[in-house]
Amino acid sequence: MDTVSSISTSSEGDSIKIFLRVRPPDPSISENDFAPRVLDVNTADNAIILRTKPEPKIFTYDNVADADITQEAVFSIVGKKIIESCVTGYNGTIFAYGQTGSGKTFTMLGPSENSESFQHELRGVIPRSFEYLFSLIAHQQELHGSKKQFLCRCSFLEIYQEQIFDLLDTASQGLHLRENMNKGVFVDGLIEQVICNPSDAYQVLIMGWLNRRVAATSMNRESSRSHAVFTVMIESKEDVGGVQNIRTSQLNLVDLAGSERQKDTNTGGTRLKEAGSINKSLSVLGNVIMSLVDLSHGKKRHIPYRDSKLTFLLRDSLGGNTKTRMIACVHPDSRCFGETLSTLNFARSAKLIKNKAVVNEDIHGNNQKLQNEIRRLKELLESMQNSPGPEIRPNVVTPSENSSSYMDADSIWKKNFLEAMFFREQSENEKKTLQDVVNHLQELCNKKDKYIQSTKMIIKFRENTIQSLQQASKGYIEIEKDTLVKTLKDEIKVLRQQLENNPLLAKYAGENKHLRSELKQLRARESLSNIHNDVSRSAQLERVFKELKLYKELSTGSPCGGIRASPLKDGLSAATLEKHRREIKGYQEQVENLRQQLQDLTKTSENRQMEMEVELVSCRRMIVELERVLEAHQLKARIECNALKDLHCQTLKAS
Repeated sequence: MDTVSSISTSSEGDSIKIFLRVRPPDPSISENDFAPRVLDVNTADNAIILRTKPEPKIFTYDNVADADITQEAVFSIVGKKIIESCVTGYNGTIFAYGQTGSGKTFTMLGPSENSESFQHELRGVIPRSFEYLFSLIAHQQELHGSKKQFLCRCSFLEIYQEQIFDLLDTASQGLHLRENMNKGVFVDGLIEQVICNPSDAYQVLIMGWLNRRVAATSMNRESSRSHAVFTVMIESKEDVGGVQNIRTSQLNLVDLAGSERQKDTNTGGTRLKEAGSINKSLSVLGNVIMSLVDLSHGKKRHIPYRDSKLTFLLRDSLGGNTKTRMIACVHPDSRCFGETLSTLNFARSAKLIKNKAVVNEDIHGNNQKLQNEIRRLKELLESMQNSPGPEIRPNVVTPSENSSSYMDADSIWKKNFLEAMFFREQSENEKKTLQDVVNHLQELCNKKDKYIQSTKMIIKFRENTIQSLQQASKGYIEIEKDTLVKTLKDEIKVLRQQLENNPLLAKYAGENKHLRSELKQLRARESLSNIHNDVSRSAQLERVFKELKLYKELSTGSPCGGIRASPLKDGLSAATLEKHRREIKGYQEQVENLRQQLQDLTKTSENRQMEMEVELVSCRRMIVELERVLEAHQLKARIECNALKDLHCQTLKAS
């Protein structure tokens, strides 16, 4: 049985799980400055006993640990289930909360003096998450082979004084949060690096961690002055019965800046301003949690997510579509009593929040519907082909019966035979119609697959080009002009193929073909020759009518009219003449109707053809515009490449 799936199905509820960790005493503090311990840990009951008067306060959490717990044990309790859920398609968040100097960064990253190797025994939750994540991915690929593929991307940002900075891009200035229906809340312009193994993730983490803002205070030698968020986007694609099942998840590893008091840290100037910004964002975080607690109790409350960049970015982690684990770090010394009590109350409130995590799964909506429709029509066609026709059972007549019985039996047999032939012809027509529908849907499905494949290739080309330009701008590599031009030409080629395989064009072509066939049938059924025949017949009847009328006038106007025989009496009667008049009028109306139908049908066909031509012109203009964009992109890349080369030469000359 699959390890990950078995664990995820038996996972606990989606409420936020709290792990409380007590940091060891600081060895740098002298015996004279030693402060007594104000809390006790009861690991058996997962309780923290805070020594207060007149009675101690007891706080219970999901897990508690004293100062002697190992880093590996912390990750096993907090991180493993979250990583396993992320591999199966759930979003996950692990964040550390507590006052400055309580051990948050040590828990999440490890000892700062060994941050370059990430192989130290004391490495924290983030490096161990990388190792466990890629071990689970390797296990899944061993089980499913090439049917299941994974893609991992990561980003690293910090929130410093309510401004978002990309730690992977030192030139980034104040990125903005955006929100849409598909991606949710995201940071516009944030760099995402593709990682294939733990070493790649270590390199990204090292690069970003060196850019993070830290400073020394009296409480902490390397105090974090910003909130750091390391995000791993995991995408898995599995082929099951010809259908692609895509699951996406997001793992947020958050190291919050610690709350601090000015009298404890002795900060001033810039450090004091940073502390004020940190405390403000943590205060908003506390307000969000209290509002969510009230909401869970049935009260109507507004959730102030937007009051802080941190809470807006982690909105899904607090009451949303995410499995969340919080590591609450506290200091056991009596001098930190106030901040310790605040942290314990905060963690107890966060424990009451319930998230609503679901698997982020996509089965290619429209494509899947087409495939299901094709499968249903094929099954219907096979059932009609395999179903027997109506059973013909002629009545058996014995010789002793009279001749009328034989005649009845013969007529019944003929009737049944005619019904069977009619049913057979009808079923053949229905099968042919269904087969045409199946072929058309199959063609649309194939074009949709080609369109999606070409779109993915375009995205891959652009990602490679962007990555190469980024590396070139940082001086890691030099871009060759021929390679860049070749890549862009390949992208144009794929764009043309995408245009040819556009499902909308195929749909319009099918409609045009259908309209042409209808027009052809109408012209065949009611051709112009029939119209001309009706016109000639109408003219002939009109000529007869005029002759009869002339005969009548001559007969009535003649002086010997009483002696001559009337043509009406010798030839046609008044009733016959009226009948011819009605026939003439009916044929004239029929001719006018046919002419009007022909004009309407011709006008409809011309309008449809004009629409198709306009669509074709629009597509051609799109191709021309894309070629212009490509030329502009090539020119821009050429200018940037020359500028980078000049800058490189100037740097070499200066050195």
